[in-house]
Amino acid sequence: MAVLDKIRSHSVLLVVVIGVALAGFVIGDLFTSGRTFWDKSERVALSIDGKDISIEEYSARLEQLQQQAERQGQKIGDEQRMMLNNQLAQQYISEYALTKIADKAGVQVTDDELYALLTGKGISPSPLAVQFFGSADEKQVNEFIRQLSDKQIAAAPADQRDQLKGLQQQFVALQQQVRVQRLQEKIGTLLSRSFKINDLDRELALGGASRSVALVRSAASMITDAAAKPSDEEVQKYYDGHKDFFRMQSPMAEVSYISVQVVPSQADYQAAAEEKAKAVAELRAASTIPAVESALRAYASSNKFFDKSYLTGEELDQLGLGADQVAFVKAAAVGEVSDPQLVNDRYDIVKLVGKKAAPSALGLRMIVLNDSVKGRADSLVAQLGSGASFADLARKYSLDQQSAAQGGLITMPNRMGLVDSTFSEFTLSQLGAQSGLALDTLYKVPVGTVVCLGQAPMTILLRAENAQPAVEKYQLAYVSLEATFSTDTYNAKYAAMNKILGAGGGFDAMAQRAQKEGFSVARGVAVETGSPMLGQIPSSRPIVTWALGAKDGEVSPKLYTCGTDYLVIPAVGKHTPAGFAPLSVVKEQIVAKLMSEKKAEQLVKQLEAKKLSTLEAYAEAMQSKVDTLVDVNYIVRGSEPAAFNGYAMTTALGKLSKPFAGSNSEVFVLQPISATPVDKAASAAALKQQELGQARQYSYQAFADFIQRLKVKDNRARFY
Repeated sequence: MAVLDKIRSHSVLLVVVIGVALAGFVIGDLFTSGRTFWDKSERVALSIDGKDISIEEYSARLEQLQQQAERQGQKIGDEQRMMLNNQLAQQYISEYALTKIADKAGVQVTDDELYALLTGKGISPSPLAVQFFGSADEKQVNEFIRQLSDKQIAAAPADQRDQLKGLQQQFVALQQQVRVQRLQEKIGTLLSRSFKINDLDRELALGGASRSVALVRSAASMITDAAAKPSDEEVQKYYDGHKDFFRMQSPMAEVSYISVQVVPSQADYQAAAEEKAKAVAELRAASTIPAVESALRAYASSNKFFDKSYLTGEELDQLGLGADQVAFVKAAAVGEVSDPQLVNDRYDIVKLVGKKAAPSALGLRMIVLNDSVKGRADSLVAQLGSGASFADLARKYSLDQQSAAQGGLITMPNRMGLVDSTFSEFTLSQLGAQSGLALDTLYKVPVGTVVCLGQAPMTILLRAENAQPAVEKYQLAYVSLEATFSTDTYNAKYAAMNKILGAGGGFDAMAQRAQKEGFSVARGVAVETGSPMLGQIPSSRPIVTWALGAKDGEVSPKLYTCGTDYLVIPAVGKHTPAGFAPLSVVKEQIVAKLMSEKKAEQLVKQLEAKKLSTLEAYAEAMQSKVDTLVDVNYIVRGSEPAAFNGYAMTTALGKLSKPFAGSNSEVFVLQPISATPVDKAASAAALKQQELGQARQYSYQAFADFIQRLKVKDNRARFY
């Protein structure tokens, strides 16, 4: 009872304590669930009209793009990786826009239609599908698809499952690509049908006569920049009136930076010259092929070449040597070594190892036999010795079906690596691998003689034929030695840049010290989420990522190393959110446009003031010449601006037009010479082509404008 009484006496305090505890529990739970929400939002790579694409999904598709590019032989560096990244982001945005338009228009691609596009059932298959499957045969494609089912993959041998799963993922991506491509075709057709040339334009194009027109045209560049510079008010007015031209879907940052490209010092150049002299001396002393090979092995240069091959002059040109090196080889005596000058920080050294006259090319026929058929090789050799056709026997007996179909003839591209130009190194390597024989044995196949080369389990009959006229051929050794900066040179530049960074004082103070050191300073360079690099600095994407996340006015606390030879200290000026690019960033672009227009206007006024009476006089004044165009009518051809067609068709025959500016900032004066009754059929066809072209152009512009107006939040800079 005493305990209960004590509790009752403190009941208010107890309620407060319990309340606080409950509140803490609830608030803690809110924070926990909130953290999950924020974690999720921070994992969004791209958001389009509120539709989020997670970084996991985005990265998986980006990895597929990179793997596809690598399979096609592309080397993926930082810049190429970012270009693929931008391509993927645009793909997501375009696919979303396409789907949204299609939903509103009631356009879709059904599963049956997709299947038909993949397999070619009843229609031509999609080129994307044909490329993926390597076939347009419906049965083969269906069998391929069947092999990619989950059931078939599970039943496949364990060592094949990963490969099949990879193909399955690629197949899923293919379906999306084919579906999107079909939607694009449908929406494009729908949009293009919404454009028609109006009746007035059609009547003008078909009802009049075409004209032959003499004209003088000239760019307005003869007007100086100073005379045509637009005022700040004019620039501001243009910017305010054309803001849609400068719409940005991603935030932007203005970056200033100090940079230095590390280059060889005088000591480095001296070291390179000494290494070159040593290489020249060693190659001159190398009097045998093993000695030449040994001399070249001493140099780590990745750009060196030596082969037992004798190359024709044409093949020398294909080797990638400079003109000076090729000329040296053709003029040198055997054993002579060039002593080159430094060109583009590189010494290219060539030694002529051998020279001879030999057939420029030979044909090669072969019969591949399996040793299990005892005595067949001897029998065929005997038949050939009695005059039997090598081609007929190859077709009948050779196990190599590809060459057998050609009568045993091996057809390979003529390429570097020909030994006595008998046949290509690639072919010899294959034959050597098949027969187990050294290449030196294969090199000695005499023309017109059948040679039997054999080593279990295979025998090969060879015959060289059709020798082409003899030409001069060259055997050479080549090594390229680059003058590169040393570790000491690099460390000295690094220390100088690091000293500037460590001294602090703000970017302006750093820039002053950097300029005294001879380093470069750039200011106000715009970067945004999709920028693959900063200015022209290679491998500088990490700086872009840092800048987009840094604060206004922040100087990087670290010195960036970009590529192998750039050092950079960046600082952020101002951030601009997605919306419109600020005038400070696009001002130069606007000034260039307005200046071009002003030059054209001033040139027109100058020409009008001259009151010239002939085209020849205008040509002299415009530093140009008189040209003639035929079949000019109201249909704009694209090589001339629309204003040209208007003046050409409304100026009286034989009269001079007044000078006028075209939309491309050129200035024109013209004189219609003659008129020809319009060929209505030809004009109608031309008008139809113009209508189709403009329909495609306007449909593309409408789609691009729709994309620009989407609410896109691009967070990729958090991750890349």
